[in-house]
Amino acid sequence: MKTRSHGGNIYEISKKCGLNYKEILDFSANINPLGFPNSVREIIKRKIDDIIYYPDSGQKEIKEAAAFYYGVKEENVLPGNGSVELINLIIEALRPTKVIIPSPTFTEYALASQSRRIRVELLDMTKNDFNWDDALIEAIKKRICPGALVVICNPNNPTGHLIKKDIIKVLIAETEKKKAFLLLDEAFMDFVGEDESSCTEVVHRSNFIVLRSLTKFFALPGLRIGFALTNKELINEIEKLKDPWNVNTFAAAVGKAVLKDRAYIEKTREYIFREKEFLWNGLKQFYCFQPFRPAANFIFVKITAEFKTSFLAGELLKRGIVIRECTDFAFLDDTYFRVAVKNRRANETLLETLREITASNLLGEEGR
Repeated sequence: MKTRSHGGNIYEISKKCGLNYKEILDFSANINPLGFPNSVREIIKRKIDDIIYYPDSGQKEIKEAAAFYYGVKEENVLPGNGSVELINLIIEALRPTKVIIPSPTFTEYALASQSRRIRVELLDMTKNDFNWDDALIEAIKKRICPGALVVICNPNNPTGHLIKKDIIKVLIAETEKKKAFLLLDEAFMDFVGEDESSCTEVVHRSNFIVLRSLTKFFALPGLRIGFALTNKELINEIEKLKDPWNVNTFAAAVGKAVLKDRAYIEKTREYIFREKEFLWNGLKQFYCFQPFRPAANFIFVKITAEFKTSFLAGELLKRGIVIRECTDFAFLDDTYFRVAVKNRRANETLLETLREITASNLLGEEGR
């Protein structure tokens, strides 16, 4: 694996480019451009006096809200301090014989496994243009053995591809047959809609775990809250390893409320669909870019000209704009980058700045 790196590191970037972090146009973090729901600020104000008490270790109310939203039972829900905590808890609880990861994808799956000296097998999806075709599915099935863990991100980060539920069901059945496990990270599924989610499958399966997150869709990365959804027995095993107060008072109260905010949810989906189409169509107009059709709220792009992403990112940073370079993802080189879908003004600014850079003499010099 390559070194750990994530988008949204605005504090470090602001020091690097000499700007206030609020002045930076950050396309590296895939956060809802509408910001958090209106209720969040009031909830935190109302709960301020409760910080003298321990959070509810039973997590009754947040479990109830999550169970209703994801279509499972309360006994199938384990809240966590964001998805990364849950990834580590799950791998520690399962202690798999090996971890199989179609890649490129979110790097924390491999890092959590390697830190425990668990063998990781990465399957190179660049060979089939990141598509989930029969060859990739057979390659995964071939590697599954007793005690193994298959980890899939859906929609995938950074490619943005959505894997159909029929394929997920095939892999659930295959891992179940071979006494292995399947971990499905649906951190970006809220942007697609629950029709494409596999959450409800966990109720009937002994080997299947789904991760969900409030970070991206509800614009709450600073609060750190996510959920592991699986059968009651696995929940009990994972729960033994966690901090009893791993979800703080504000996160629990906010999480309970936002999961019930249907108006915000529908508004976000409509907004992201519209702006995603605008930004994707804009990127398609560049002779030097190949943007991949996205399912989530970000767009994965390959540079088809002679210059590299590191050069492009440097030029954008000079202008206060940050994109996600992708060289730290397995099998990706310095010709790939990812951009979040933001509001119309920000998206237009990005496209205009890209036109300026790609038409400049600087680009010609880099190409030579």
